[in-house]
Amino acid sequence: MSIDMPLEEAPLSQLRQTPIDSVLHIIDEGLVHLPSYRELYYRWERQQWKAQDIDFSEDRKQWEAMPQDEREMRIYALSAFFQGEACVTDTLAPYVLAMPDEDMRIFLTTQLVDEARHTVFFERFFRDVMGVETGKIEESLAFARQYVNDDLKFILIDSLTEVAERIRQEPRNLAHLVEGVTLYHIIVEATMALAGQRNMLEIYRTNNLFPAFRGGFTAVARDESRHVVFGVKFLRDMIRRDNAHAHVIDAAIDTYAPIAIRGISPNPDMVPRILAMGGDPWVSPRYAMDSLAKKLRVIGLRISAKLPAIPPPPVSA
Repeated sequence: MSIDMPLEEAPLSQLRQTPIDSVLHIIDEGLVHLPSYRELYYRWERQQWKAQDIDFSEDRKQWEAMPQDEREMRIYALSAFFQGEACVTDTLAPYVLAMPDEDMRIFLTTQLVDEARHTVFFERFFRDVMGVETGKIEESLAFARQYVNDDLKFILIDSLTEVAERIRQEPRNLAHLVEGVTLYHIIVEATMALAGQRNMLEIYRTNNLFPAFRGGFTAVARDESRHVVFGVKFLRDMIRRDNAHAHVIDAAIDTYAPIAIRGISPNPDMVPRILAMGGDPWVSPRYAMDSLAKKLRVIGLRISAKLPAIPPPPVSA
């Protein structure tokens, strides 16, 4: 008889059955009593998993049994995550060198390793389950990019790259780094990624879909719980060092948050179908805005950006 490990150290086999809200609760606990940068590093040491060890054979059988229209719907959702993981991997290195304290740099090196592992995890799923046979990760990403909307491309490709380049050129300019952490950790991870992960994993778990993927993607969410708490702590610490950084954060939220929320909102053409299936088309953007507000409160700020209007939950939801 197997014995469940504590969620902090649970293996992939256990995580595939773990409700995603249990993982996201780790973030909420971290926001109540922000851990030190060293403790976040120790959490990374305790929470290792291997993308190479995942057996996707059952997921492949489910994929092959799916009708083509359902496959298309899954490809659209999964492609944004694959592209996102690759983009955050490619742009994080300048942040490491620009961090003002050694404990910050040490933790951020673990995040860079995490992001690379997440990219490999998605590349394996695209190849071993969806049958996207390419010779290089770049070719798999080119396939995925066809399914990523323009708003997400602006945030994940254009904006992350542009801010990272400014940090690389002026690593001692803390304003660039503060803007970068706001975009990377608060907009991309705490707002967009967590909302999408929560919706996708809950649907997959309820319908027993892609069990191996669920285990890996829940581990991804657990990794990102550390990243998000780091970003919140870093920005709060930066404001306490110099309150002028609050204006940098506000400006970044004003610039990026409306586009990010729009990017994860449903395509209008898909809304009737989602409603007909008994789903809530706006559950992800609604959760994203709540998540953003919660993180900013801990940082010491409130949302000032004009965000898109999101409909309330459907009566039947």
